[in-house]
Amino acid sequence: MLADPEPPPPPPPAEEVTEDAETGDETETVEQSVTPEEVPVPPAQVEDTAEEPSRSGYADSTGNLETLDDSDGLRVTVRGGALRAKRGYTPLEVTLQNTESVPRSVRLSFQGYGAGSPATVRAVELGPLQRMITYLLVPEPVQSGILTVEGPDIRPRTNGIYMDEANAIATLVLGTSKAFEASTGIGRAEERATPQVNARFMSAQDAPRELAAYAGYPAVMVIEDVASVPAELWSVLENYAAVGGSLLIARPPRDVTQRLPLLAREPKREVWNPYGFGFVYLCQAGTHDCGAALLASSEERKLQLEPIGPAPSWEPDRYSLRGGEQPLLPNALVPVGRFLVLIFLFSLVVGPGGLMLARRKGPVALLIGVPAVALLTCLLIVADSVLGDGFITHASRYSYTWLDRPRDRLVTASLASYYANLAPDEVQFPSTGVLMAPEELNDWRVDVSWTGGGMVADGLIPSRTYVEWAELAVLPTRARLVVHAEGEGWKVQNALGAPLQGGFMRVGRKEYTLPELADGAEGMAMEAHPEPGEEVVLKVVNPPSSVSRRVKGDAANFVLPLQEGEFVARLGGAGFSPLATLPVQLHEGIHYIRGQVDQP
Repeated sequence: MLADPEPPPPPPPAEEVTEDAETGDETETVEQSVTPEEVPVPPAQVEDTAEEPSRSGYADSTGNLETLDDSDGLRVTVRGGALRAKRGYTPLEVTLQNTESVPRSVRLSFQGYGAGSPATVRAVELGPLQRMITYLLVPEPVQSGILTVEGPDIRPRTNGIYMDEANAIATLVLGTSKAFEASTGIGRAEERATPQVNARFMSAQDAPRELAAYAGYPAVMVIEDVASVPAELWSVLENYAAVGGSLLIARPPRDVTQRLPLLAREPKREVWNPYGFGFVYLCQAGTHDCGAALLASSEERKLQLEPIGPAPSWEPDRYSLRGGEQPLLPNALVPVGRFLVLIFLFSLVVGPGGLMLARRKGPVALLIGVPAVALLTCLLIVADSVLGDGFITHASRYSYTWLDRPRDRLVTASLASYYANLAPDEVQFPSTGVLMAPEELNDWRVDVSWTGGGMVADGLIPSRTYVEWAELAVLPTRARLVVHAEGEGWKVQNALGAPLQGGFMRVGRKEYTLPELADGAEGMAMEAHPEPGEEVVLKVVNPPSSVSRRVKGDAANFVLPLQEGEFVARLGGAGFSPLATLPVQLHEGIHYIRGQVDQP
């Protein structure tokens, strides 16, 4: 019932180099995961060990530009060898220039090596004499493949592309390499030296505008003046930090708390400030603390919901997931008990029953009876599958959500498991949402289209195959929890759009227990009397063991003590992520939400 992934194709044997955007120097590249801690940043240093080589400097992993043939009036330039995302999607930069005075429709597609590989596509419209920089967001499991450029009256072009696999701190930098060196104090790594950082440099004016282009990188650094960053790009960067990224700002503006509304009113310097599920670091002008912060960042304090993929084909237990984990849906498990009963009955009918039939009716009846019994058994197995699973999609959904009530939006990280007899139609994601595949997924099977800004995915839930997906999203909402005084207590109205299964709120410097309420219902909150030192948040945010094994990090931001006017609650239902609207039969829904109450 679980899909068996094929071994991935071997990476290209050639060793690639990258070219600095300013100096043209070539350097080798490597990558490593990174995340922040809310602690003072120690001096930038790396200890020498027997296993770990000495690291120093940064490697420019921006990649190399290659111009394809432009004999038909369309000039195509592709950047290959750029830094690959650790998760999610890698932005593949393509520059299109129409050298004629007629408009053109251009279709870009990227396909991994191998027959039948899924495609990643984007269609764009070029005006007369227009030059455009666009990005194909290639799923991270696809490390290399063929880029195809085609369209009406355009000669098709193909070019082999690979993504740079690094093993140092992978960072997207909005700015130049010289500004990066000046802001961080990290110089370029010497030839053949092992770098501390792999940096991919982009201009803020040309950078991609989808959240998916950034969510897969552990750190993003803004070196350019924040005031010069386009508003739509800054919104994407703010969303990146909110859903769990590490955002470093080399030149924080005076209105930084307005540009980053989830920051504390007086954000701290020289520490990583909590920001939603992620962190923000505000660098000091004229110092190199930004470099120390980048090198000292850590993944341990960031909440991440990690789906688990299928086990490799060489593992002995083919009915479990990677690492021996069990599926979150009972539908994904083979109904061994019912199958054994059917096989036992089949053996009785064909064995002793066949012998009796041969004695009474002769061998001709046996030749007819045995195939008929086999056909009936097969029909019973098919009927059991249809009646048990039906033709709908089964799902279990779990999530953590910040309710940013002043801006009427939800910041959510969710995990869902799916199983369907028939594959559902394609699904659509907004540009503020990201679909995350399991780690170490080698067999990517989803066709992806980025035409129009968002993502359209086809093949997300294959038929009769158990899959898990994670989602990160920032979505508009009208959800709220309304409280108003009634006598000496507080009445609560559930307007969160889902059943309220319990929780706590802090109002009037006291903590109250939220009642269980259906969506739209009202009830009285009871004053809570926690023990000294007891955190009521931890009594609510307590996922089942099967789910907690899929939660990485310690959710430090989410389980901080409640402040005045805050609440934390557990909800049922489908949750708030983009795939929550997918028609499914819900097996289990557990969702944790935290935010500000509404007090009319």
